[in-house]
Amino acid sequence: MALEYENGSSYANVSIQDHEIGRTIRFWLFLGFDLPSVVCSIFVLYHLLHKQVLRQALYNHSSILMLSFNLIYQLVDIPWHLQYFYTGIIRPATPIFCLIWWFIDWGFFFINVSLLLWTVIERHILFFHTTLIATWQKRLFIHYLPLAMIVLIIMVFYIIAIFVPPCQNTYDYTLDLCGMFPCYESVLFFATVEQIGFAFIAMSLIAIFSISLLMRVIWQKYKMHRQIQWRKQRKLTLNVICMSLLYLLFCFPVSTIYLAQDYSDPGFGKELEPILFFLSYFPVFLLPFICLTTLPRIWREVKHFGRLQTQRVGIITVHP
Repeated sequence: MALEYENGSSYANVSIQDHEIGRTIRFWLFLGFDLPSVVCSIFVLYHLLHKQVLRQALYNHSSILMLSFNLIYQLVDIPWHLQYFYTGIIRPATPIFCLIWWFIDWGFFFINVSLLLWTVIERHILFFHTTLIATWQKRLFIHYLPLAMIVLIIMVFYIIAIFVPPCQNTYDYTLDLCGMFPCYESVLFFATVEQIGFAFIAMSLIAIFSISLLMRVIWQKYKMHRQIQWRKQRKLTLNVICMSLLYLLFCFPVSTIYLAQDYSDPGFGKELEPILFFLSYFPVFLLPFICLTTLPRIWREVKHFGRLQTQRVGIITVHP
């Protein structure tokens, strides 16, 4: 595996035989994970939006947004990868297709990372500073406005960086993602904001706030002896800790490599980069399952539905 660098971006070059094997493996892995993940996303979103108590809960709003962007990613971005893995070429081979693909692939990913960071921070507010959200006006500025601003700011950033960049994009319709990286990656301002701000700092803060949240919840449990409050906080803490670990384990390593390549050694981690980049898509597949398993209301309904199906099968068997 070798990497060549053009305009500050890295492109993976492999032999034809290795390339074909790699595409086949990636195709079946993406397909095998994406199909059940889409079903799970729709199922969880339906329950979060359909049930009023879940829809109105402040702690579910960021999850609803993340799952919504994640579902678009699964239904649009992943099938385009599958089409490339299956055929070996980009279709349609047009610049606008590549620009839209880049916008969804990079923009939606970092929207979810930023939403996850705010989710971890907001858990501190919901648990320990409830007076900050005691009125509608406070909830507007502390809860709803940050969510809207995160989505708006990152969308505007990527609309400018991808569709009207201060550089000339080049497209390779024989490589995944039209050559992997837009030209804005070679512009210092955009690269700094993305790799340091959206990636490294955001994920570092996710780790810091997640660890501090866990410590504060455990400390409150043993200090205050509030069993009822502890059960609720434990569920919400496990939810955000699992999501944080998902992104930190699969995405932080490749972000660190990109940061080192941009500001230190362009050849740093070049052998691991293609593998880590591939693994960075797995939060897209696994996020819905984490939301499912950490929301007891939904999980109980899944078990209830399973019991109903078993009873129906039993009735049909006894009375053919």
